[in-house]
Amino acid sequence: MLITPVPEGIEITPHETEVFCEIKSVVRSEFFAAYGVGLTPKLTININSDDYKVCIKTIGNQRYRPSQIRYDGELYTIIRAYQKNIGEMEITVR
Repeated sequence: MLITPVPEGIEITPHETEVFCEIKSVVRSEFFAAYGVGLTPKLTININSDDYKVCIKTIGNQRYRPSQIRYDGELYTIIRAYQKNIGEMEITVR
């Protein structure tokens, strides 16, 4: 479940979108690089890039991207998301 926080008036409402994903462990080099700057990555999640784009909310000229992922009953914070190839996004969470 990708979660995008969107301001609605004075409130921030989380918009949740269910997506299919592939869970992978964080590679050693990425873990130690992130750990060196105070981050502790837990998982790498691959999703379809079109699913990610659907979760981006636009209000006026402001775009809001997913900032959290709920997976297997746990809530994770996105620390990195990038386009891995044409149809795939790779998301690292802590």
